[in-house]
Parts: sequence; structure tokens; C-alpha cells
Amino acid sequence: MNTIYKVLESDKDFFVAALAQSKVSVWYREDPDPIGHLMDYGGIVEGYTPESIKIAGARCVRERFEFRAYIK
Repeated sequence: MNTIYKVLESDKDFFVAALAQSKVSVWYREDPDPIGHLMDYGGIVEGYTPESIKIAGARCVRERFEFRAYIK
């Protein structure tokens, strides 16, 4: 069974994920790596700024990580 997810990039994406209470994971990716490395299983988006995202009580730098919301 494949997991379907959406990569969150814009403030609108994070807002919708927070409202929907979607589970969001944090991934580290470098250009040649098509899949990335799971850094944190994450949780619900609790807040966001132009620089960071707060998930499950922790802040993550937006430009350094990829955020994936799981779609049911």
C-alpha cells in the first residue's frame, strides 16, 4: 500500500494542514536524493512563521527541511 502525501511549501499549505489536523512529518533532502531521509515523524502543525514551522512542540527551519502532510 502506497502512502499518499502532499509536500507543504506555502503558508496556505501549512494553514490548511493545521485546520485539517493532518499529520505532518519532517524530511531532509539533498538535490540528488529523490526520496529524502525521515528526520521526525512529526505531528500536527501548531504554528508557522516565514522562517520556521512548529510541529509537536518543536520548531524546524523551513528552508532546511521538507514537510509532508499525509492524506487519508
